[in-house]
Amino acid sequence: MDNIFKKKKRGWLGKAIFFIVILAVLYGIFVVGYSLGQKGKALKFIPFAGPAKVVNTEVGKPSAVDFSLFWEAWNKLEEKSMVAPNTQDMIYGSISGMLSSLNDPYTVFFTPKDNKEFQDDIAGQFSGIGVEIVQKNGVPTVVAPLSDTPAEKAGIKSGDIIIDVDGTDTSTIGLNEAVAKIRGKSGAKVTLKIVRQGSDAPLSFTITRSDIQVKSVEWSMKQSGGKNIEYVKVRQFGDDTQSLFANFASDVSTKNPDGIILDLRNNPGGYVESAIDMASYFLDGGTVVIEKGKDGQSQEHKTSRDATLKKFKLVVLVNEGSASASEIVSGALQDRKVATLVGEKTFGKGCVQELIPLSDGSAVKITVANWFTPSDRSITKEGVTPDIVVKNDDNSSVDAQLQKALSNF
Repeated sequence: MDNIFKKKKRGWLGKAIFFIVILAVLYGIFVVGYSLGQKGKALKFIPFAGPAKVVNTEVGKPSAVDFSLFWEAWNKLEEKSMVAPNTQDMIYGSISGMLSSLNDPYTVFFTPKDNKEFQDDIAGQFSGIGVEIVQKNGVPTVVAPLSDTPAEKAGIKSGDIIIDVDGTDTSTIGLNEAVAKIRGKSGAKVTLKIVRQGSDAPLSFTITRSDIQVKSVEWSMKQSGGKNIEYVKVRQFGDDTQSLFANFASDVSTKNPDGIILDLRNNPGGYVESAIDMASYFLDGGTVVIEKGKDGQSQEHKTSRDATLKKFKLVVLVNEGSASASEIVSGALQDRKVATLVGEKTFGKGCVQELIPLSDGSAVKITVANWFTPSDRSITKEGVTPDIVVKNDDNSSVDAQLQKALSNF
């Protein structure tokens, strides 16, 4: 009985499966025919998702993007290249190339290692020569050397174009690789070949790397014509800037000097929140900076605290190495007529950037908007022109810009 039951069960199941298959085939024919009738074009095969060893090719994929060409190139590279491809490097290189296609030197990809180094930079602790670099026209270009670092002491300047690092032509490598070559163990040397405006031939600099621990805010009292002037140097807008500047503001209120000099020269920028906070010490309410996004949306960022330092006469020092957050502060103080700017025109990096972490510890830094001063002046590419233009003589030990600032009190 048991055997007969099993035999009959198999016959019924086989017929059911056959019937289901016939229905599926008929439904498939109907769907294809309907699709052709609606679209009026030949059936197009869906391209394969990619090599079998590449996973998650469909996760997060945007709609209406034909990626078949990418995989075609990928497979040809694996098939034909004499150099064995590294899958992870290929993925990272693809992302980096995608971002560089925007021709925006500030939209970049960070590998997990690059991302950690960038976070260390903002924290003010890293090993290298102490210089902010962006990619311009395919080569690394100096935004500014950080104050009191090997780069500044060696004579590296804002606008210097780095064409060679230890014998490697930088036009043949990406920005991240160039930065990695410039960084290195403390005590080791690195040789940079520089193209500088005004120089007939490339300049060569051999610089000894060191552990860079940047205290972003330092201040001291200076004397000028019998007056006490509080001088505050802000090297970058990093993790410690707001707390240190708060200490400075408290100290100034106690000492009650005759004026303040805020030195933002060679300050490459940093956190916008720190810039708004700093400007707020001098601005009695109102707008600090205007943010304009790609959709034409505009947002005004207002002061964030009481203007406890507004009673003090203020002079701000800037130069071509003052960028981003530095330009937000100097532009706001100039527009609101609470400070006199002395020095040279600033760098012109008025872009809003968002650092977005990715799932494996890498990150993308994307320009999402542009900054404008309170009077609606564009910072991007334009920079901020000082009220009193003074250029320092590279061959002189006298800081002419600082001396001019002191003479204003």
